Amino acid sequence: MKTVITTHNNPDFDGFAAAFAASLIYENPIIVIKGQPAKNLNEFLHIYELEFYYENEFLEEFKEDIDNEGFSKVVIVDTADINRIPKSIKKLIENGIEVDIYDHHPKLRDRNIKGNDYSKEMGAAVTIVLQKVFEKKIDLPDTYETLFLIAIHEDTGNFVYTTTEIDDHLVAAELIKNGARLEEVEEFVSLEMTEEQKELFDKLYNNIHDFYVNDLNVFISYWEIEKFIGGLNVITHKIFEALMPDILFVVVRMGKNAYIVGRSRTDEIDLNTILSVFGGGGHKKAGAAKAKEIPVQTIIDKIISKLKESFIPVIKASNIMSSPVRTILSEQKIEKAYEIMEQTGHSSLPVVDKNKLVGLITKKDVEKARKHKLSHAPVKSVMTNNLKVVDTDTSVSHIRKIMAENDIGRLPVLKDGILMGIITRSDILRASNGVLDFSPNPIIKEKYDTFNVSKKMQKQLPKRIMNLLRLLGAYGSERKTPVYVVGGFVRDLLLNVENLDIDIVVEGDGPEFGKFVAEQLMIKYVVHEKFNTCSLFFKDGFRIDVATARTEYYESPAELPKVEVSTIKKDLYRRDFSINAMAIKLNQETFGTLLDFFNSKKDLEEGIIKVLYSLSFVEDPTRILRAIRFEQRYNFQIDEQTCEYMKKTVKNEYLEKVTGPRIRDELEKILKEPKPLKSIRRMGEFKIISHLFPFSYYTPTLDKDVEKLFELYGYFEKNYKQYTQNVRFLHLLLFVLLQYTPEETVKFIEYRYGLPGNFYDNLAEARESFEKLNELKHPQYSHFFDCIKILNSEQIIFVAVKLKENLREKLFKYFDKIENLELPVNGKELKDKGYYGKEIKNKLEELTKKLLNDEIKPGEERKYI
Repeated sequence: MKTVITTHNNPDFDGFAAAFAASLIYENPIIVIKGQPAKNLNEFLHIYELEFYYENEFLEEFKEDIDNEGFSKVVIVDTADINRIPKSIKKLIENGIEVDIYDHHPKLRDRNIKGNDYSKEMGAAVTIVLQKVFEKKIDLPDTYETLFLIAIHEDTGNFVYTTTEIDDHLVAAELIKNGARLEEVEEFVSLEMTEEQKELFDKLYNNIHDFYVNDLNVFISYWEIEKFIGGLNVITHKIFEALMPDILFVVVRMGKNAYIVGRSRTDEIDLNTILSVFGGGGHKKAGAAKAKEIPVQTIIDKIISKLKESFIPVIKASNIMSSPVRTILSEQKIEKAYEIMEQTGHSSLPVVDKNKLVGLITKKDVEKARKHKLSHAPVKSVMTNNLKVVDTDTSVSHIRKIMAENDIGRLPVLKDGILMGIITRSDILRASNGVLDFSPNPIIKEKYDTFNVSKKMQKQLPKRIMNLLRLLGAYGSERKTPVYVVGGFVRDLLLNVENLDIDIVVEGDGPEFGKFVAEQLMIKYVVHEKFNTCSLFFKDGFRIDVATARTEYYESPAELPKVEVSTIKKDLYRRDFSINAMAIKLNQETFGTLLDFFNSKKDLEEGIIKVLYSLSFVEDPTRILRAIRFEQRYNFQIDEQTCEYMKKTVKNEYLEKVTGPRIRDELEKILKEPKPLKSIRRMGEFKIISHLFPFSYYTPTLDKDVEKLFELYGYFEKNYKQYTQNVRFLHLLLFVLLQYTPEETVKFIEYRYGLPGNFYDNLAEARESFEKLNELKHPQYSHFFDCIKILNSEQIIFVAVKLKENLREKLFKYFDKIENLELPVNGKELKDKGYYGKEIKNKLEELTKKLLNDEIKPGEERKYI
């Protein structure tokens, strides 16, 4: 059952943040808001992609749940007034749904909602909810800490309102400890000024001096007054927001001391470095200092001088953009744009004409055109040509500002009018959180030292492999081609598990790079043009696969994907699970740098198997089997959401759409794992067995047989190895799984999975043999001889699985006896005595059975000829 969480209409930071805090406590949370978020909250939401529903979206998406009581509870935060919440949720409450309330104004008169009331006097509602979150020791997702801290600051007036409680301070401190970014609090929280501050604001506002340094707009304002006025940082912030310069310095002499406050929007200047000249400091984008007995003009001169020499490398568009970009030509049909969007999942496409960007077409444009039967019209007829674009050298801070001001989520990146890449809000988020494309840029290198795994590689890898990886990186640097080692190699390196299966990905022409490496090392290579890959073969049999960074799209579920050239980021996104979606860069200047775009390292450390997107199993259902294989191999856990995706995919019969050989290949990989029984049982839990093999249900009885199969196979391996030498274990397992399945269905499975044409006949023979033996009250060794003589090794092991315990023990004694039995009489001797044809065979078998049953003694055989 789902939980609906809401707050008052037109939410501010506190209501919105409290709703998200509550979503960490309740199961299956759905956050719903109504009205327009406050301006500063709206700006925040332009930057950070948080999942919630406006009321109209909620009514459309969850109509069935609303109509059929699909919600178990309503949670209301930052209000207890039923007239201030969305009408659809008001209706749920009126229908009697359980309600939990978290409000920080419990004494207000407009509290008219009855329910479980957790309200108390507090500066911010989010504080109350977070106390519960911290009690439960729930980890906060990225971005949430900052959202919550902004909310507390705003609703407590930066802790100066009389409603502020000690708990507000304590919770805020915990958020800062967990990584909340104070500079963003300052950016989004509205600050009020006193009358004295307003007067000083006017003086400074009207005394601005502006100039440019390295294309950055710098404002400096100064003033002198006799007495001290507090809150210069508030005044500076107001001027900074009003005039929007790149950099602002405010210098005010108050009595004998001069006070300096700086603000910046750019990564190219570190204010902390500049203000340290005066004994001050702070953060990169905000700082302050106090100067004694230094003239104001001298202070300004020093600021300008230090400013000009303090520029540092900045993260630019070229560092974080995705490239190459999937585009469409202006003359192509709208239907083609629709196909590309369906295949790639893109919500918009840049439109080009003669290599120049001329517009942008969105999914909404395409859907409207198709609705009006304009599918065959050219793209240019509906595209938007009033575009916001950035240059490759535009800083991340400036890009962020453009996105917020224009309410856009994607920005094309140009160089000399040519489209070079595209930047999304996700790219901006990754740049803020330390995940972006890597370059030798010092600022970026400094940010990623903690993600460099070269020392770990040096320690764990054989010297030959380490040298080879360095060599590949050197070749990449020489050819200006980014080179990465990816996938299972990276995963197992971080898990301290040996894996020398090396997959290389290059951002460029993979086969061409592979060919170059092969020529340099004088080794063989094979190009696979269909997949844009190249395999390198060393003289000792060692192999490396080199691929072009690529993205995939599926024309229909369960089919093999179509492949297109792409970036390392998109290449990793197409991987099956997050733990396999990491890469290590090998180029000389950044050797050993770990690329982790999807929190893969965290999932690996926590032992979680997680898909990267909701349709992953639909597009490739064999990933269901791989999820189970990896889960059991590493003793990990498939995460809850991924489990739900698996169950839904199995239930909707997508496994049935996969070709038999692909399924068989995955099953054989599972059976090669150290503990395959656990994987088979997990398949049973997910009801996968009956979808792979119709009319085969994984019952407790079948589970006992499967367990016995694994146990006995080990016993055969140890004591009767001659019976396991040419055994295909998959066939053995299928004997067990299909033992109760109708003949017609088994023959269908035989055909689907490419099993031997006599598979059903072998199964039927083995079944007949163990049924005969199990019916005998006093079986003799001769009975085992008769039943087993016609069976192959796979059938014999299956028979052993199905025998009663006492008969199984006798079977093993039979093996020992027959192995040591020597028959002195042979076919030639019998032929000389007048036997011929089948008589010879029958007589030899008769003598063998008499010896097995101790009816004759060794040496007496000729008496019975």
